[in-house]
Amino acid sequence: MEFKSLDDAHLVVLLRNGSAFAFKELYERYWYYTYHLAIKKTGRTDVAQEMAQQLFETLWDKRDRLRIDNFKAYLTSSLKNLVIDYVRRHILEASYLEQLRMHFPEARAQAGRQLEYDELSDTITELLHQLPQKTRQVFIMSRFEYYTIPEIARQLNLSEKAIEYHLTKALSFLRKHLKEYMTLVILGILS
Repeated sequence: MEFKSLDDAHLVVLLRNGSAFAFKELYERYWYYTYHLAIKKTGRTDVAQEMAQQLFETLWDKRDRLRIDNFKAYLTSSLKNLVIDYVRRHILEASYLEQLRMHFPEARAQAGRQLEYDELSDTITELLHQLPQKTRQVFIMSRFEYYTIPEIARQLNLSEKAIEYHLTKALSFLRKHLKEYMTLVILGILS
C-alpha cells in the first residue's frame, strides 16, 4: 500500500487499527510542522523538539482511541495544550523558587549567601530540566501542584507504582546533584 498517496483521514483510520506505516507517514508529514510551531510558541528549540516528540508519542499510545476529524487541527490543539502546560510549569517553578527565597531571608541581606542562594535556585531549575520529561512532569505535579499519587496516576494514565518510580527517580537525582548545596539548606533551616 502506498501511504504517501493517502489523505490524513485514511491514515488516522489505519493508525487506529495499529498501522506503524500510517503512523510513520503522519509523523513525516507533520513532525516539522509541530516542531516549528512549538519553537514559535516557546522560543526554545530543545523544548520544541521535546514537545513534538511527546505529541507523536502520545498519538501512538492513544491510537486505538483516536476520533479525529481534522488531523492538523488535532495536532495544533494538542500542541497548544502542551505549551500551556509548559508555561504553567515555568510559573510554578518561579513560584517555588520565590518560596525558597522567602525561607532564606537572611540570604538576601548577606551578599555572599545571596550568591550561594541564587546559585542553588539556578541549579534546581537546571536539574529539573535535566530530568526526563515524564519524571519531571510527575515531580512537578507532586511537589509544585500538590497532586496525590493516585491523582497523578489517573491524569497521566499510569499506575501508582509508575508514579512512585518517577518520584523516587527525581528525588534521588536531585539529592545526588544537590549534595554540595546541603550546607546552605541546613543553615537556612536552622537560622
